[in-house]
Amino acid sequence: MCAEAGPSFPPTLPTLRQLSPAEARLCLGIERFCRRALGLAAGSRLLLALSGGADSTALACLLRLLASRLELTLFALCLDHALRPESAEDGRHVEALCRWLGIPCAVFRQDVAACAKDWGCGLEDAGRKARYALLEEERQAVDADWIVLGHHAGDLAEDVLLRLTRGASWPALAGMAAKDEGRRLLRPLLFTDPEALRGLLRALGIGWREDASNQSRAFRRNRLRHEVLPLLRRENPSLDRSFVTLHELGELDGDFWEGLLTAALIEHPWREIRADDGPGLLLPRELLAGLHPAARLRLYVRALRALGKVSGARGQARGATLLALDEALRQGRGNTCFQLPGGMEAMLRRGSIIFKKSPHSPRSRARPALVTPSTSRP
Repeated sequence: MCAEAGPSFPPTLPTLRQLSPAEARLCLGIERFCRRALGLAAGSRLLLALSGGADSTALACLLRLLASRLELTLFALCLDHALRPESAEDGRHVEALCRWLGIPCAVFRQDVAACAKDWGCGLEDAGRKARYALLEEERQAVDADWIVLGHHAGDLAEDVLLRLTRGASWPALAGMAAKDEGRRLLRPLLFTDPEALRGLLRALGIGWREDASNQSRAFRRNRLRHEVLPLLRRENPSLDRSFVTLHELGELDGDFWEGLLTAALIEHPWREIRADDGPGLLLPRELLAGLHPAARLRLYVRALRALGKVSGARGQARGATLLALDEALRQGRGNTCFQLPGGMEAMLRRGSIIFKKSPHSPRSRARPALVTPSTSRP
């Protein structure tokens, strides 16, 4: 049976000392990334998001190998989206993997197709919303410090291209964050080659599940993965490394602007307001007038991010929209409204800008109840 065919585990997981030099280097590289880039504290409690695929299976094995060195306490969660006839087998695979690794695991099932219909969004979006909401609920239930995801360098490349096609602005264009403080997310494999992860599993004799929907060209991410990225990699075999470098530059850029904006906000704070449709933020004229346009663009993104934490709105503002907003501010236009992602809007008023929920945005609806066919908590 090939590794991809289904559950297959050796008698025991080897220790780091028993790994080949290449496998040990991979593990130690992940350890360095956790310590240095993520600042993962010793004694952390981590909730692993597992799907049964190669990436999350490798994530569970790698962190189990490193658990004693990093003094980690591990938990796991798997969400069956109920979109494929064989999806329940993925959950059983995750349960078997976690029993083998000695990681407490909870498996849930949710009708994502029903969620998509109820929320008025696509399957991908509904699955993502349901997954992250459940992960946060479980993180709190097991008192974990972080949710840990199995995104790797290939996922980072896809994410950068997705953001580019959506018109995202810098530094968001650099891709998903390795560490998301607001949502308590960590991505310790973000700079790791996915083939190295599969190579580790094959060398250890550990099986995983393949999701047939990952081959479907109906989803934009899959089209980028299977059609666009192979063309770009033929032009530049080191393309994924280039995306990693872009990400690192974006992190440095973001850190610089966050420091500058924090200082500006101390001098001229924005004000929380209450609009008809919920909370809002007012960026005063004095704050905006003292900033370079590049700083203002990043301030707009920061304001949307801050407001999203309160209202639950999410989305990546298009660079063209932010540029148009700033141009209207410089022209002194008043009572001009700009629609933004996540049902948000920006309103110009006498040299100030108000960010708030749009009165035209759809009301959020309750998430359907979860069904838990099998759950094993500590």
